[in-house]
This record gives sequence, C-alpha cells and structure tokens, in this order.
Amino acid sequence: MIKVEHLKKYFPITKGFIRKKTLYLKAVDDVSFIINDGETFALVGESGSGKSTTGRTILRLYEPTDGKVFFNDIEITALSEEELKKIKPKMQMIYQDPYSSLNPRMTVFDIIAEPLKEYNYKNIEDRVLELLESVGLSEEHASKYPDELSGGQCQRVAIARALALEPEFLVLDEPTSALDVSVQAQVLNLLEKIQKEKKLTYLFISHDLGLVRYLSNRVGVMYLGKIVELGTIEQVFDNPLHPYTRMLLQSIPVPDPKQKSKRRRIVIKGEIPSPLNPPAGCPFHTRCPYAQEICKRKEPLLIEVKEGHLVRCHFAGEI
Repeated sequence: MIKVEHLKKYFPITKGFIRKKTLYLKAVDDVSFIINDGETFALVGESGSGKSTTGRTILRLYEPTDGKVFFNDIEITALSEEELKKIKPKMQMIYQDPYSSLNPRMTVFDIIAEPLKEYNYKNIEDRVLELLESVGLSEEHASKYPDELSGGQCQRVAIARALALEPEFLVLDEPTSALDVSVQAQVLNLLEKIQKEKKLTYLFISHDLGLVRYLSNRVGVMYLGKIVELGTIEQVFDNPLHPYTRMLLQSIPVPDPKQKSKRRRIVIKGEIPSPLNPPAGCPFHTRCPYAQEICKRKEPLLIEVKEGHLVRCHFAGEI
C-alpha cells in the first residue's frame, strides 16, 4: 500500500545575527521501506531519531526535501494540492497528545463532523453517532468539550475523527504515550479491533518496544534520520544485528531476574549527536562499542542479510 523511496526531510536553520549562516537539520535522511496492505509497520528509536517527521512527511503534512512516496501506486509527492485533497481522506493521522490535537472550543460532535462537512458528507449526524459508538463512546459525549473528557476519551474522539472519511491508511504517532497504563491497553485493543474490522493499514510510531512487539508485523529501527535495521518482528526482536537495536531491546523490562542476569548487555556511551552536524561515516560510530576505523570513514549501506532482514552496519552478523 505504501512505498517510500529515498525520502529526505531537511529543515533550514539560520544562525548568527550579522553573518547569517544557514544549516540544515537532517530529520529524515534517505529513508526507504514499504508497508503492505493490512499490516502494521512500526518505526522505533530514541527521541529525535526522525520517526514522527517520517510519518508526517509521508502524509505530506511536511513537504519532502527529496524522495518519493507512493500510495496504492500513486506518487503522492508529485501531486498538486488539489489532487492531494482527493487522496487525503484515505490517509489519516492520530497524534500523540489527544488534548492538543483537539480544538478546545469545539464540541465532540463538531470535531468529528468537521472533516465530513469539508468533503460534503450526507447524513452527518448519523455518521457522527455511528463513529462515537464504534470507538466506545455514547451519544451523551457528542455535546461535551475536550476539557470535560479524560485523556482516553479524548484519544477515542481523535480516532473517531480519523475514521470519519473511511481511510485505508493510518499513521499512529505514539497514540498511547500520554495516557495512563490501564487506558493504554484499552486504546491499543480498540485500534487492533478497528484494524481487523475495517481492514486498515497502520504505520505505528513508538519508543515503547513492548507495544511494538504486541501490535506490529514488521519494524524499522531509526537512528539520526536513517533506518539502521529493518525486518519482521521476529527477525529484529529475536535476532538483532545492529548494536543500536540491541541497546533498545535492553530497555524492555524482564520480569524474571534469572533471565535478566543472563542478558548480554551493551554499554552505549554519550548522547545522540545533533542532526545539524551528524558525524561522518556510520552515524552510530560515536557511541558504538564495536566501532573501528572504517566506521569513522565510510557510511555503511542498508544491506539485506537474510530475506526481508536489512541492516546498516559494516559488521552485521559478526558482533
């Protein structure tokens, strides 16, 4: 359904008062992947790795600096605004913070009805009530404002709004990270139920690897705007080949102390470098405990080690 080819998104940053200099923040730097019809593809990584920017650029909420995005074989990066408006109902986004993504001056009814009015939908009232019921809310919620609802209820309203125009593809940008743990499970179960009923395709953006393993079919690991490992959930979680992926997997809590003690820990030094001034060679070499001279000089390619399992590392499989 979705094909991303060499996608780039650079943000110009101007520095200096007298001698102005423009630098480019490379938020997304040559990213490629596909998302198959009906699956959930996850993007994971630390804050600042480019996950959310990738999702927004795919939907053209941000205009790409370079690269192509295809939706059902239509190159949406080449469409005019008028042409894109015809595609947009099929591609929607659910944001991280349910409160900031809803207009506090609008009732729940008006929030859900807004996209329906934009596209001249008939029987708007019936459709809004149907959507409320589909996300586990009642007709009573229609007259309420966002500040009268809990976080979980607000996220359900956001999901209902995203479903209003019957999309085929949803970008889920950390949709549960602002919610309590008990509410997280309810919202995730709702998203899973809706996906099965409506045969939706998801791009799931998260830093919580436990949720990713539960919800996703395939995963791409991002670091400093690049995908460093990509494969099925089983390939990446059970046989991680990139040191950064292994570091992320160590963050998953292990309830059994005996199993935890058997873990082979990788010590990662320092912080993620600035995307304004990324290091030469492998972007991870400044923090990698296995880095050698070639890592400082030459950037590794994303190569297929096994069928469907790709890694960006000079020493993939040797570590």
